[in-house]
Amino acid sequence: MKNLRKMLGMSALSVMIGLSACKKDDPKPEASCENGTFKATVNGTAATGSSFSNTLVKATSGATAVKRMDIRATDAEGRQLIITFNDQTSGTNGDGVSTDPYIPFDDVTTGTENTFFFTIIEGGISYSFIEGNLDITSCDASSKKISGTFSFSDDDFQVTNGSFTNMCYTVLQ
Repeated sequence: MKNLRKMLGMSALSVMIGLSACKKDDPKPEASCENGTFKATVNGTAATGSSFSNTLVKATSGATAVKRMDIRATDAEGRQLIITFNDQTSGTNGDGVSTDPYIPFDDVTTGTENTFFFTIIEGGISYSFIEGNLDITSCDASSKKISGTFSFSDDDFQVTNGSFTNMCYTVLQ
């Protein structure tokens, strides 16, 4: 049963990724929105985001209404760090996401949990991480700004002290 739930969760995630691929290219935050900060320590070296493309996709997959947020930051070396998380708590209501707990995608048991995973793209190679920590500390739907903290690691990357503060995002439906 646990494997079935994980498979259903993976299917829902795949549908969300597919739906976002059909959306308008290169979304930009509203002109009046100035991004805050994005920083982390990657393999012992400080990294700061210098360009961003943050989106909130609202969709329904089968009977499940879900929001998927992507926080995308590119640092000075051209490395991209993408934080992807699914909010199943609030369905597609509103233009923000829940601050309820988010769990690693690999820890899904019911298929209704808020989940996350991380991606690093470096030198044209994509690395995915399904374990770590993500805490959404605030999401202001009226100003479309989000803040949170994160960390994750494996044999190739150790990302610690990660935070994003007042990051602007665009809502796609």
